[in-house]
Amino acid sequence: MKPILRKVDTGHNYSFSIREDIFPYLYNHWHYHPEIELTLIRKGSGMRLVGDSMERFEDGDLVLLGSELPHMWRSDAIYFQDQPGLQIEAIAIHFSDQFWGAGFLDLPELKAVKELLTKARHGIRIHGVTRELISREMENILKAGKVQRISSLLNILDTIAGSKDCTLLSSIGFASSYNIINTDNINKIYHYTFNNFRNKITLKEVAAAANVSPNSFCRYFKSRTLKTYWQFLMEVRIGYACKLLIENNLPMSQVGYTCGFNNLSNFNRQFKLLTQKTPLQYQKVYVQAKTG
Repeated sequence: MKPILRKVDTGHNYSFSIREDIFPYLYNHWHYHPEIELTLIRKGSGMRLVGDSMERFEDGDLVLLGSELPHMWRSDAIYFQDQPGLQIEAIAIHFSDQFWGAGFLDLPELKAVKELLTKARHGIRIHGVTRELISREMENILKAGKVQRISSLLNILDTIAGSKDCTLLSSIGFASSYNIINTDNINKIYHYTFNNFRNKITLKEVAAAANVSPNSFCRYFKSRTLKTYWQFLMEVRIGYACKLLIENNLPMSQVGYTCGFNNLSNFNRQFKLLTQKTPLQYQKVYVQAKTG
């Protein structure tokens, strides 16, 4: 299966789409679309995949994604368990870089915005004070009409373009080498991994899930993601460990085993390799940040 080309409906008499999503979980397929996307996760948590980047997302996550950049939000497992009152809330804006009209972005006043949309081909995470400003503006744009919608979107992009609170997500190598046509079965690999990462995964099993021979699987996966499958699996496991450490519902000694590690020393070593902190340090930093 290829990443899915998702159709974006702009709505009647509108030039771009603004949508509020309140669902049990987010659209959890590896997909892309020609429109540029700005998404605010108002409420929810899980893993965010953008190109070859994978990070946890939580309330307030804000990203700008360029045209045809594959991405997926994978809500945490609890969202698929029909928990009463548990839901994901998001605001998504989709627009073409030509909806203003041909040549509009070539105006000298819009140089920074045009450069921003070029950088967005890698995906951009927006944080800090800028995230707070843009989040409020996105709430307001839901109620805006006609000309105000267009001016608000332009102001949002101008604010992001002038901010230092931005981090590129996907690598330059991924953005320059990615080919939509050659990504069949990656969605199957992702879903198999998210459903089974707590258990031991063998090369034969994951290759079978992707309909690829074990001998060619590793080369196949790396050619499409620019990382090995075992790197990807490690990121999934460590990302889930971060969630457990934040929730603080398990003894520290059980976190590694719950995430699929067969011994604590390996868990601690891999966790520090990816986060530059030990599990205990990570938990303390998070608690301090939340309590001020």
